[in-house]
Amino acid sequence: MEGLSAYLAIGIYIAAGTTIAWFAKKRLRKDVKDFYTAGGRFGSLVVSLSYAATTYSAFMFIGLVGLSYQSGVGAMGFELVYFVGTLFLLYYLAPKYYSLHSRYGYISPAEVLTDRYGSPAVGMVVTLISLVALIPYSSAQIMGIAFAAEGASGGAIPFTLAVIIAVSLALLWSVVAGVWSVGWTDVYQGILMIVAGVAVLAWAISWALSLPSFSFMSGELGYVPNSYWSPQTFLNMTIPWFFFAITNPQVVQRLFAPKSREAQKNMITLFGAYGLIFTVMVCVLGLVLKGATIAGGFPLVTYRDAVTPTLLGILPPWLTIFGLVAIIAASISTIDSIILTLSSMSIRDVFLPLRPKLSQKAQISVGRAVMIVLALGCMVFSLSRPGLIVDLSVLSSSLLLPIAPLVLGSFLWGRGGKRSALASLVAGFATATALYYLKLSPLGLPMNLWTLAASSLIYVTFGSFEKIPEAGKKVRES
Repeated sequence: MEGLSAYLAIGIYIAAGTTIAWFAKKRLRKDVKDFYTAGGRFGSLVVSLSYAATTYSAFMFIGLVGLSYQSGVGAMGFELVYFVGTLFLLYYLAPKYYSLHSRYGYISPAEVLTDRYGSPAVGMVVTLISLVALIPYSSAQIMGIAFAAEGASGGAIPFTLAVIIAVSLALLWSVVAGVWSVGWTDVYQGILMIVAGVAVLAWAISWALSLPSFSFMSGELGYVPNSYWSPQTFLNMTIPWFFFAITNPQVVQRLFAPKSREAQKNMITLFGAYGLIFTVMVCVLGLVLKGATIAGGFPLVTYRDAVTPTLLGILPPWLTIFGLVAIIAASISTIDSIILTLSSMSIRDVFLPLRPKLSQKAQISVGRAVMIVLALGCMVFSLSRPGLIVDLSVLSSSLLLPIAPLVLGSFLWGRGGKRSALASLVAGFATATALYYLKLSPLGLPMNLWTLAASSLIYVTFGSFEKIPEAGKKVRES
């Protein structure tokens, strides 16, 4: 595709999305609760597609396609563990978050933990961990856009320019009207993502079947374990992914947005359908492309994040444009949600306890300033090209994993206070960080299993000696 066509396609996509974001501003009320959570006024369609678009990102279109290409059907199993875990956790916990927001007006996900464990320090530590963990995840989305733009434009859109465009757009759509602009652009982007993905997969299958010696899932691609997917690797990657729905604050905050319990139930159902289609779609695409490589029709790609960009370079021009825009949409819909949620946590859980008399208007203004700082941080990090997209995404979920015991204990256990919560967070985060950078797996067990075990053991041990705080009873009884 010529560079001019790529610029034109991106320009049309940006113009349409910005128009939607600007019109969504008309729904915004001038208070913090509405800016960050829609005040619980999202209908079924908006909350469903916003949850889906926030969840599915460059990790899927770039990372998971490449992982499937490299490692085979185990990649689908890895992602399906996330999918099943998310549906299970949503079924049980989403009604509780809806009830808490409706009755007590929580805005930040960490505010729930602050009340449950009776100390602002808990919310502060959760926020700091989220800030550290989600910078790599956000950067992975930005890198996905840059890789795709380079591949689709034949180098006419350089990596650095693509990064700047991505960060600027995510920031713009976040600050215009908060979750209203983010949510409604998520609807637009979620539809683009699924339609373009199905179209690309249909073309790839039709093209691959025309190759004389094409075979699907040949050799070790079709079974697990194989040379990539050892039991240890599979467990290490799936453990943090299973708890994604309760540890990643950008998706937890969406549970505050439905306007009714019926809208929330519809969200779970519609997300389930969307997620299953999306998971199968991207994994099958990677397997088809690997089969096409073996058959001699698709180039051999050794750097797995280059698989989708390579495909964009050989698709029909119209489909290249469509695919590129879909990848940008998948990434932006995740980045802006992360920026928005981290902004709310910075204001509500770090800044507001220090300045409790800060007005609603001032909170929104400071929140927008925080978004700018976060966007710049993501841009600097992504320009360093720190690693593979799947690896960065799993690293983020690994660092967030110590939050899981606190969330589950909030609703399932009648013990535990600030000491158990803080000790669990510190121990889990320290374990995750140390094992990751030292590349250790003690006793041959996955490092993420050690992280979960360390944080859970400390939480239960310390919590057994602590009564639930009075403020935490409303969370426990929700």
